[in-house]
Amino acid sequence: MSRYAVVFFALSLFITLLVPQAAMSQETGPTIVDFSARPLYRAAKLTWKVSDNLKKELSVQILRAETSKEGPYKELDVITLVPGKDSYEYIDRSMGTESRYYYKAVIKETGESFGPDEARPLFSPPATQFQPPKQDDPLLVLRNVNGQRN
Repeated sequence: MSRYAVVFFALSLFITLLVPQAAMSQETGPTIVDFSARPLYRAAKLTWKVSDNLKKELSVQILRAETSKEGPYKELDVITLVPGKDSYEYIDRSMGTESRYYYKAVIKETGESFGPDEARPLFSPPATQFQPPKQDDPLLVLRNVNGQRN
């Protein structure tokens, strides 16, 4: 009787160890790819892509830390990933005067975490190529209703 118990135990242990390996080998990779944070004027733009193997809707938490990569992180929003849509973006407009922010994306259903990625907000408006017109610029010459110059 004990011989059968040992065989049963060994078989049970083998199946227990084999099944998780088989399940893990069928995974095709991470759900989110190319997660990044870019600075904007007083904001940050988070972008990411979703792998082709998304079969059902998933919820992604957008998290931000204001002190270090280790956290603490606070939830900013929850975005729903849907099958068929391959790229997403989120703009964080709630930035303060801190110099660095760290962002993560966490899939609620699986616990997969992406990031952290750092962004430093820009606190001056972006430069433009605008040149003011010169004094003798023909665009500034005004004409009255009769077509005469003023």
